[in-house]
Amino acid sequence: MQCLAWLNNGVIATAAQAISTLISGQCDDLVAGLHPRYTNLMMRRVRFYWRLYKAFLRTSLVREMEFRANFWAKVFYNLLWLGFFLVTLKIIFRHTDSIAGWNEAEALVLASTLYLIDALISTLFYFGLSELPALVRQGTLDFVLFKPVDAQFWLSLRRINLDQLGSLVVAVLLGIYALLQLGYIPPLVNVLLYLSMVLTGVLIFYSFHFMMMTLSIWLVRVENLWVLSDVFAQLGRFPTDVFDRVLRRVFTYVLPIAFLATIPAKALLGKASAVFLGFAVAWAFVFFVAGRLLWKFALRSYTSASS
Repeated sequence: MQCLAWLNNGVIATAAQAISTLISGQCDDLVAGLHPRYTNLMMRRVRFYWRLYKAFLRTSLVREMEFRANFWAKVFYNLLWLGFFLVTLKIIFRHTDSIAGWNEAEALVLASTLYLIDALISTLFYFGLSELPALVRQGTLDFVLFKPVDAQFWLSLRRINLDQLGSLVVAVLLGIYALLQLGYIPPLVNVLLYLSMVLTGVLIFYSFHFMMMTLSIWLVRVENLWVLSDVFAQLGRFPTDVFDRVLRRVFTYVLPIAFLATIPAKALLGKASAVFLGFAVAWAFVFFVAGRLLWKFALRSYTSASS
């Protein structure tokens, strides 16, 4: 504990002295002591947020079960829209064998991927985040910012939309059916690549949607910011192969719409290399960090309702 004693007595006073002392190994006791301390702190925070998320899940379940008829009506409504989409797809393929190189079974894989990602988005964070403009306009964002919890976490995950669970199950079953129609069993590496890209696609959309909602701190009276996110998602519904070469590159390397459905589906079918996972992770990281920085910057301009 020699180094700690020196620090307490003010012996190590300059940066140069601190660096030379560290290099000499005389502060190994301090360096070794910091690691478990910060590790324990991090684990406590992880456990705290995990307990908080479970509380969100319980309250969401209670809310849905209080209005069971409404819950099942929303489940039926979501499945009905999926049915309309599949009927439309069936009608289209009665008049053609393929669209931009996608046959009917491959298009079903794409559709299942689209609805899987859409259901995850709607279940986990979409509706909670979409309430941010109303919180800003009504002044109730103050109560969120004063809570002893990260505001982004609370806004993003406090409302879990459980009526989308039916869509999740149907999307998975639809994907399995499409693969059986193809007579194709994807290898494990393709499945893992697919699941990884699905998660990065969800994170990319989350970050984009969060940035759009954050704009409400400046554009207080604009209520339909969610439309910008929906346009982003709607473009992702189409296989990027239907666009010309320039737009395909734009939607892959500039505005990563291709990672919302097309590239994950291709990865499952063995038509996209693992290199695209690197692009997906990079885009997810860039979008998430950009969203976090924009949020922190926007809060500097936020005027409390009580001020």
